[in-house]
Amino acid sequence: MNRSVMPSFSKTIMHYLDQLGVEVDKALQAQISQYGNDQRLPMALQDSLWQALEAHGDAELGLNIGLAFNPQSFDTLGFLLLSSPSIGAAVDSLIGYSPLIGEGGTFSKSHSSQGWHLSYKPDFCCAAALRMEAILSCVTTGAGWVAGQNIQPLEVGFAHAAMADEQAYRRVFGGAKLVFNANHYYLLYSDEDWHCKQREVSPALLAQMQELAKQQLAQLKPQSVVEQVNYLLARQPWLSRAQVAGSLAMSERHLSRKLADADSTFKALSEQVKKRRALELISAQNSSQSSIADMLGYADENAFAKAFKRWTGMGFREYKQQSPP
Repeated sequence: MNRSVMPSFSKTIMHYLDQLGVEVDKALQAQISQYGNDQRLPMALQDSLWQALEAHGDAELGLNIGLAFNPQSFDTLGFLLLSSPSIGAAVDSLIGYSPLIGEGGTFSKSHSSQGWHLSYKPDFCCAAALRMEAILSCVTTGAGWVAGQNIQPLEVGFAHAAMADEQAYRRVFGGAKLVFNANHYYLLYSDEDWHCKQREVSPALLAQMQELAKQQLAQLKPQSVVEQVNYLLARQPWLSRAQVAGSLAMSERHLSRKLADADSTFKALSEQVKKRRALELISAQNSSQSSIADMLGYADENAFAKAFKRWTGMGFREYKQQSPP
């Protein structure tokens, strides 16, 4: 299954770039602009846009892009988030309906004595740091929309080194503790802010937005068991057979039987997805064998190297040297 994003997401970025006077290749802009709001934009075009932005070398660009987004940028999901009574409720909608925006990664939440963690695991390599700073900036801004006041996280985690000076991060995240080179990307909110209800919201409007989001999500999701497995693996290629079976509310044995009826196996589908994603990622700037192995869920770099050699007949470095820049 080909990954995609909503076109308004990319068009909002391009609109903001026009305001900044940042130029992007006209041919790329034309390709993106040809997609209507009722269509989905291939993730490959979105990747190309971010790579073009990375080439500008503006250390603050990702943070500024996140600040520029507004609810209308996310269509139905944006209005659903604004209809939520609290940040916690909005996060539940974000986790459940984020594929409406795009299939570039996965949100998750957890709670500890510190507060509530909202984490994001990206499923992309190209311009990863730039994109993640835009995502974290956008979510922080969005928390303010939902709460109706300037709520800031307690802590922000980046799985990369600082790109801009501290003042640029403070403009977005306020007095939050900034943790660079963390083991994952996250935002930490206090219990009080997570459950804060400063705005009056309409339960009827919330129910209406939820129903519309469910309908749109159903249109994205495949129907056959093979399509469903491919859909899950395309978003999270590291998933095991047990995890996929659990997501589909069936036992591993039942999943195997259903796939066998369709002349397929979980191993074959998983290998196909991982091979396709590896070949997509290998052309990305700064992609390494270890980073791709980790993203695809291999136990170690050697296990991925063996699989890659089986798929292509050559080693990772040899293949990358022969790939066009």
